[in-house]
Amino acid sequence: MHIYVAIRGLISAVKEWENFMSSQYLPFEVLEKVKKGKRKGKFKKKPTPYLAQLQVREIKMYEIVCPKDQEDVAMGLIKPGKAEGWGKAFKYFTKMFGLNKPSTTWKPNLLPNTEGISIMCLGTKDDKLNWGKEPPKDVFQKGHLPKEML
Repeated sequence: MHIYVAIRGLISAVKEWENFMSSQYLPFEVLEKVKKGKRKGKFKKKPTPYLAQLQVREIKMYEIVCPKDQEDVAMGLIKPGKAEGWGKAFKYFTKMFGLNKPSTTWKPNLLPNTEGISIMCLGTKDDKLNWGKEPPKDVFQKGHLPKEML
């Protein structure tokens, strides 16, 4: 049985959860052949109890933020590869997050070493600028003058 979950939180809290989950053992039974009597070829199946350790395997998703004009440099650092066997599954993520196709004009950088890991770029999304001028919140800044209510 494979159960897929998504986790978001502080790295220390996530690592603590992973360590806890990996330290859990669950009981299960295996039917083993046991010789039945003295005759040859006569066996019966006897349930033998075992413990199985939970295995926590990571599938991580990252959002990497960089300036738009430095996208090719960032992609060279990320060095994404091909999605072998994951293409269909991640198409749903790209639709869900509204991602565009990633850049293909990047050149791989020497660092960091990405041996032993598989990296796939799901897509890109343009920034939503939210640091513009804030509207005035004070009634005096909006141009309203105090008046006596008689």
